[in-house]
Amino acid sequence: MEEKHPQYINSIIRAVKILELYGKLNTQYLGIAEISNELKLQRTTTFNIVKTLLHEGWLVQDSPNGKYRLGTRILQVSAMVTRNISTEDMILEEMHRLRDMYNEDVVLTKMIDGIPVCVEKVQSSNVLRIESKVGRAGNLLKGSTGKTLFAWQPEKFINSVLDVGFADSPKGTEEKESLRAELQKIREQGFCVSISEQNEGVASVSVPIRDKSGYAVYSLAVIGEEKRVKQKNMEEIAKVLMDSARGLEGARSQTE
Repeated sequence: MEEKHPQYINSIIRAVKILELYGKLNTQYLGIAEISNELKLQRTTTFNIVKTLLHEGWLVQDSPNGKYRLGTRILQVSAMVTRNISTEDMILEEMHRLRDMYNEDVVLTKMIDGIPVCVEKVQSSNVLRIESKVGRAGNLLKGSTGKTLFAWQPEKFINSVLDVGFADSPKGTEEKESLRAELQKIREQGFCVSISEQNEGVASVSVPIRDKSGYAVYSLAVIGEEKRVKQKNMEEIAKVLMDSARGLEGARSQTE
């Protein structure tokens, strides 16, 4: 049963949960029945909220089966937010330089409320492109962009995420300790490499951009089709990225 709070407007809370559901389920289209079942809402209530979101441009109904997808209002708000939190000119300029050097996607990910979120992307000219979108939440436990951010967080935060992320069993303990060892290795070498970890056939190399306390604020990554990235020498890419990150950290410290 949905908990009610007199100081909050429940219809707005429900509308937000509907919008968040697309990311939670990692899907492009949702129907009234699916939304109603997932959020345990009456179908009439769901229908009215969805129609309101449709009217205001937050949702669009254009699939053959009449389901709904996110509308352009999401992109407009996302663009405003990401401009405010991520697009420091010096980082964006370096991302363009790296893209031109390797002709692969360059992605900037930021830790926002304990979640890795893609906040900037400079796309390559390759026909086969990598599916990574600005505003998309990542995973701290999988893939180089999230694990790079995770490796350079306070120990208390790392422990709390690991405790929640793995079952309290011998197998869960073994997996947790394996990831803890991997995070230690990432810190020691200064970068993280991922191959077909989140998406089959995709390789990435990521490095942290840290604050004065040594914690990762961003991860900077070169991402592309596995064969192409391997041919360009992933260790050399890592060295170039680390040089870029150190330069950006120095420039950031002077402006803070």
